[in-house]
Amino acid sequence: MAKPIDYDALLKDFITDFFPDLIAFANPLLYAAIDWDRGYVFLEQELINALRGKFKVRGKRKQTDKLVKVYLKNGLEHFVFVHIEFQHKKEKGFGRRMFVYRALIGLRYGLDNITAMAIFTGAPPPVEERSYYSDTFGTSIEYKFGTVIAAELEEEHLLKVSNNPFALAMLAALYAYQSRNKPKVRLGLKNQLFALVKSQDIGIDKIVKMLIFVRDYVNLPQKLENEFQETQFSLVFPNAEAMTISKGTKEFAVGLYEHVFGYDPETLLKEEKKKAQELLDKERQAVIEALGREEEERQKAEEERLRLDNTIRYLYETVKMSAPEIAAIVDKDVIYIEKLLAAANETDQD
Repeated sequence: MAKPIDYDALLKDFITDFFPDLIAFANPLLYAAIDWDRGYVFLEQELINALRGKFKVRGKRKQTDKLVKVYLKNGLEHFVFVHIEFQHKKEKGFGRRMFVYRALIGLRYGLDNITAMAIFTGAPPPVEERSYYSDTFGTSIEYKFGTVIAAELEEEHLLKVSNNPFALAMLAALYAYQSRNKPKVRLGLKNQLFALVKSQDIGIDKIVKMLIFVRDYVNLPQKLENEFQETQFSLVFPNAEAMTISKGTKEFAVGLYEHVFGYDPETLLKEEKKKAQELLDKERQAVIEALGREEEERQKAEEERLRLDNTIRYLYETVKMSAPEIAAIVDKDVIYIEKLLAAANETDQD
C-alpha cells in the first residue's frame, strides 16, 4: 500500500525555499516593510518546544508550522507565524487553536509584533473558523489572522501572477482540489502546471524546486504517473533519437538531477573518469613493474650464462680439462659444453 502523502510537510518545505514569495503573495504591506537584505531566521525548534503537548491532530503532534524572525526597515524585529493546514474534512475549534498558538508564541518571546496566517490547501474551512471570538459576561476576545485558501482563489488571478512561485504552489493546490477523484482531469492539469513552471523566467534552481513540488503534490495513480513522466520527457526531448540538446535543457536536467540526488551528473562523470584513470594508471604501473622485473631477471640470467661460459672456457683452455670432466663440475650436459667450446673456437679463428 502506497504511503499517504504529507501535503502539509510538502508545503512547509516549499515555504522554506520560497518564504519571501509567500509574504509577497499573502501580505504585500508586510513584504514592503521587511528589510530583506538583512535576511530572516527560521525558529522551528523553538516553536515546537513552545507548543509541545498542547495539541494533537490526527493522532500526531503538528510540526509543520513555521515561525520566522524578520527585520523591518525601521530596525525592529518582527515575527511571522504560518500555520499550514490540509483539511480532509471540516474541523471545529481551528480559530481557537490559532489564538492559543499566538498566545503561546507571544508568551514564549514576550512580544506582540507577530503576523499570523493560515494556509489551507484542501477543503475550505468554515467561515466561523477563520477567526476567533469569545464573549463571557462582558469579557470578550476577538482574534483575526490572515488566511490563504487555495480552493477559493481565482485561477485567472493565479495565472496572472504566476511569476510568483508561491502563487504557482497555490495553483497546484487548487488544481489538486478541483480534480479530486478525477485522475484523468488531474493528469491534464499536472501537464499544464509543468508547462507553466518551465516557462517562468525565475532561474533554474527555483524551477527545479517548483517542478519537484508539483510532481509530488499533484499525485496520480502509478499508471497515469508513468504516462505523465513519459509525456514530460517527450516534451523536453521531442526527438530522442537524433536531437540537439540546448544549453538551457542541459542546465535544467543537471539542476533537476542535482536537486534529487545531491550531486550533478557532470561531477559524477568526472569522478568516475578519475577513478577509471587511477585504476588504469595503477594497472599500467603494475605491468611496467612486472616487465621491469622480467627484464631484470633476464639480464641476471644472461650474466649468469656468460659467467658459466667463461668458466667452462677457462677450465678447458687453461686447466686443460676435458668436456666430460667440466660437465661433471658445472652440472651441465656434455653436448652443451662441446657446442660452446666449438663456437668459441670458431670465434677465435675468425
